[in-house]
Amino acid sequence: MAFTIQTTDLRRRSREILDRVRMKSEAAIVQSYDAPQAVLIPYEQYEDYLTWKESREKRAAWLNELRRIADEVSTRANLTDEQAKALIEEAVSNIPGLDARRPG
Repeated sequence: MAFTIQTTDLRRRSREILDRVRMKSEAAIVQSYDAPQAVLIPYEQYEDYLTWKESREKRAAWLNELRRIADEVSTRANLTDEQAKALIEEAVSNIPGLDARRPG
């Protein structure tokens, strides 16, 4: 559960507030003139946040790559049969260890 503290109280009772945040794993919402300015959280929660943020960024990059691939597939869906065959042959020829001469 989070608790709220004014910046003036934080200045006067910083050690007490930091101990409460650290030992009781309570978040402290720091306010100035009744407007939230910052949040104090235990370091472990901050590390969890960084891990979450990194995984979210990786997922976003992955989704962007999927969108790019989907756009490319949509574009290639309009290929002629000859263009599609040429692309398939090019892809097959680039597979290491695969003999392009397959039995007919």
